[in-house]
Amino acid sequence: MTDAPLKILALDGSPGGSGRTRIALDAVLQGAAQAGATVEALELAGGAPPVERLLAADAFVLGSPIYRASYATPLKAFLDGCPRGMWGETEAPLTGRGVALVATGATWHHYLALDDLRNVLAGFFAAHPLSPGLYVPGEGFVDPEDGGPRRLADAFAQAATAQGAALVALARAVAAAPELRAITPQA
Repeated sequence: MTDAPLKILALDGSPGGSGRTRIALDAVLQGAAQAGATVEALELAGGAPPVERLLAADAFVLGSPIYRASYATPLKAFLDGCPRGMWGETEAPLTGRGVALVATGATWHHYLALDDLRNVLAGFFAAHPLSPGLYVPGEGFVDPEDGGPRRLADAFAQAATAQGAALVALARAVAAAPELRAITPQA
């Protein structure tokens, strides 16, 4: 393991980008940066990033609004097209890497949608999802009275920062254990 800072790549799976999901993703990235990682965020609405950009990341933050108890189409399209190193594929950017999950929704009724995404990442991609993930309902956002930018309410901001710091710790643990990086999908 080198002393170079870990690179955390956040992928915003929102259809429009730059909304509530991005606010939550940025807060997780802030926690990762405070823990010593370099961070970057990309929007998936314009298409998936090149595999080379994914391979350069040590860990990921995947974010999406929840619609009808599932994550949004840009994130689904990304996962559908993301290689797993099987059936002739030569790359597997998510396999054996830490992943934090961020979801936003109107109410707490959609919280369990994180479970489906966690299962896809752990089972299908053999990634290492950080539990429990961050879910932010509508009440988790604050519109300042002075007309400033929308932000996370304090409790959600603290949870987001903690997720970012924990992702850095997970990524370091995975990088230090070749056995964790060697886990691959079964089929």
